[in-house]
Amino acid sequence: MASGPEPVKQVDISRDLGISAATVNRIVRTLAERGYLFHTSEKYCIPNFRLIRNVPMSESYLSVLSELMNDITAAHGVSVEAVVVTGFDLLWHSRTQLPDASVAIRAARGFRRSLYELDAMSRLYLSRLGWDEVSYKYFTGGFFKTGLEMGSLAPSEARRVIEEAASDNFAMDFDGNHVGVRRFSTIISDESGKFLHLLSIAEAAVPVRDKDEHIANARRVLEEARATLTAQIKAEANGSDGIGKHYANLKLVK
Repeated sequence: MASGPEPVKQVDISRDLGISAATVNRIVRTLAERGYLFHTSEKYCIPNFRLIRNVPMSESYLSVLSELMNDITAAHGVSVEAVVVTGFDLLWHSRTQLPDASVAIRAARGFRRSLYELDAMSRLYLSRLGWDEVSYKYFTGGFFKTGLEMGSLAPSEARRVIEEAASDNFAMDFDGNHVGVRRFSTIISDESGKFLHLLSIAEAAVPVRDKDEHIANARRVLEEARATLTAQIKAEANGSDGIGKHYANLKLVK
C-alpha cells in the first residue's frame, strides 16, 4: 500500500520484512487470488487495496478513555463500555469487567450486535443520523424493542422512538434487556460533531432503593466522562499534545 501505484518486487518484500521468499510467495498468491493485488509474471506486485480507518481515536485519547473507564468501574462498581458502529452493527471496542457480577455480560471486546434492536445505544446513534437517512439505509420494518419481549415495531413507532432520542445526549434501558443487563449511555462526537463512539454504564437490572437518584447519578457520571473526553478531543484538535491521530478498526478495501 505504501508503494502507491508503483509495482513492488517480491524479493524486496522478502528482504525488507525478513520473511522467506517461499512464505512471501504464498502470501502474495493468496492476496492475488482474493483480488487484493495484481501479480505479474516477473514477480512484481501491484496493490489493489487501501486501508481506511473507521473510528479516529488517537493513542493519547485511548489512554484517557481506558483510565476513565477503569476509574468509573472502581468508584461505582459498574462495567463501562466503549462501543463503535460498523455497518449495521454495534461493535464493542473495549469494556471493563463488572465487579462481583450478579449477571453475566456477554458483550466483551469484539462483540457485535444489530442496530435494529432499539436499545439506548442504538437509539442515540440512529437519532443522530435523522429519519431520512435511517429510512434510506435501513429496513424500517426491521426494528424491534429491547427488553424481555423484544417485540417488532412498526416503522412509524420506530421513527418516534428514534427521534425522541435526538433531544438528549443520555439514554437508558432501566428495566434491562432480555439477559438482565441495564445500560445508561451517552454519545461521544469528534471536534467536527461527527460520531466517534458510544460510552455506556452496564450493570445488573436489579431493584434499587431510589430509582430517580440512581438515574441521576448515572447521568452525572456519564456527563462528567463526556466532558473529560470532549476536552481531550479538543486538546488534540488544537495540537496541544503534539500527537498525530492514530486509528482503530482498520478495514481492508479493494
